[in-house]
Amino acid sequence: MQKKRKKIRILIILCIIILLIGILFLEVIYVSKNIQKNSIYNFQNKTYYEVTLKPNSYFSNNKIEANNYYIANSIKTIDIYFNYYLKNKEKENINYSYDITATLKSYADNGTKLIWTKDFNLKNINNIKHKEINIRENYNLDYQYYVNYVKTFQEYYDIKVETYLYVKLDIKINDQTNPYVLLTIPINENIIEITMKEDNIFLENNTQNINLYEIVAFNLIVIVIILLVIKILFSKNNEDTILKEYHDIIIAIQNKPNINSNNIIYLNNLKDLINIATNNNINIFNYQNNYYIIIDNTYYIYILKNIK
Repeated sequence: MQKKRKKIRILIILCIIILLIGILFLEVIYVSKNIQKNSIYNFQNKTYYEVTLKPNSYFSNNKIEANNYYIANSIKTIDIYFNYYLKNKEKENINYSYDITATLKSYADNGTKLIWTKDFNLKNINNIKHKEINIRENYNLDYQYYVNYVKTFQEYYDIKVETYLYVKLDIKINDQTNPYVLLTIPINENIIEITMKEDNIFLENNTQNINLYEIVAFNLIVIVIILLVIKILFSKNNEDTILKEYHDIIIAIQNKPNINSNNIIYLNNLKDLINIATNNNINIFNYQNNYYIIIDNTYYIYILKNIK
């Protein structure tokens, strides 16, 4: 019975150790793949646009939402709402400037060679210092103005070019690489699709790396603590555990024994008392917190220390 219980105890401890090591291994893999970096900024970009049509007899609504196809000749304005927010989690001030520009670019050879470009400065804001960036700029872009500008360019040189209008919110933060929001609008097509993208390399370059060594060290500490708890719970000398394990050989008595022998040996370890009892195939008597056995008129006594 004792050997069986000992094997079960060892098996439980080994299973817990294997489980903890497995959890640690999976955690390291997850962290390394998914959360290696933690941004020091709160960021939101809610920039959007919609298209306002010229008065006509075909569309019941003169507003068309984003992410649609549009008839170029029907467009009056492209209404762009720049809504860009950035806040430093460390509550430090941010130095920033921003520009909003519209740029025409004409290409030849199926759009592979840039032959002409023209910039239009829509807004320029310099040297703002604040704990957050909160840009809210609205523009009703006169689409036909840029179409006519390109027509004049083509007629002047008697050429046909592939042209796009790029509307860009360009932000400079702490003198570092600019994040931006960019809308691309075709000019020379009958049916157009407007695309929008953002680039936030700045955010990627301003992150706090999570130290995997610290995570591993922390988990090892947790494992050591758990193993110490296991050791305490399953220790051979833990009196509560021993008493539960060997309750079948312990007999509680109601009256205090009358010990007449001068041969009394006091033991410092309950396990020693149990070993003597099991080796001699005798019971242990328990009166209150005293445990004792009698062998050849010799009393072996252990006084329980863990009184609860």
